[in-house]
Amino acid sequence: MTKYKITNNIKTECTAEEEAELNALNVEWTKNKNARITAETEKTNNKLSGKQKLKDLGLNDDEIQALIGV
Repeated sequence: MTKYKITNNIKTECTAEEEAELNALNVEWTKNKNARITAETEKTNNKLSGKQKLKDLGLNDDEIQALIGV
C-alpha cells in the first residue's frame, strides 16, 4: 500500500526508504504497546492473586483494605 506524506501542505508519495522507516516504526510501536498491555495485565493479575491469598489466610475485605488499600 502506498504511503503519503504532507510537506508544506503538499501531499506526495513516500519513497521506498521512507516507507521502510515508517513500517519499522510501526512494528516497534506495536511491540511497545503489546509490552505495556502485558505488563499492566500482569500487575492486575498479581494484585488479585495477592488479595486472594490474604483472603485464604482468613483476612476479610476490610482488613485487606486497611493493610494495602486495595
